[in-house]
Amino acid sequence: MSVARPKGAFYVFPKVDLNGTGWRNDYQFITELLKETGVLVVHGSGFDSNYGSSHFRSVFLPDESMLNQAFDAIESFMKAHD
Repeated sequence: MSVARPKGAFYVFPKVDLNGTGWRNDYQFITELLKETGVLVVHGSGFDSNYGSSHFRSVFLPDESMLNQAFDAIESFMKAHD
């Protein structure tokens, strides 16, 4: 997973390397993430089918403790599917 540092926005748009994973696309990735962790993000291809493919969008408006829980859950999810 990689992400560019946001410049004034309140969201991030990480790219997930889907090669070698069981996920066919970003939509399947975010669906399984939600089912397994309860963390809701938006599939990137919903914003743009070319640029957004293999990405997801997450806002960071919630308080810091909630964000830490969500990003810890995403990290655990990624490790479990490595």
